[in-house]
Amino acid sequence: MAGRWNCCRSESSLEDLLDDEMMAPVLRSSGFDARGLREMMVETARRIDGRAGRSVEEDEYLPEDG
Repeated sequence: MAGRWNCCRSESSLEDLLDDEMMAPVLRSSGFDARGLREMMVETARRIDGRAGRSVEEDEYLPEDG
């Protein structure tokens, strides 16, 4: 039983996930392709970084980026 979990001990890279054969239909069904998903993730990370220095109170009064 312990050997069964060995497959889950390493983290896949974004490239590994996007190269998986199941990702193409999943991305298509959500309106993305690999490039679009990558761009969305980069934009999301940029927004998170931009908000990291602000307090929660400040964030509540700022309009959403977009």
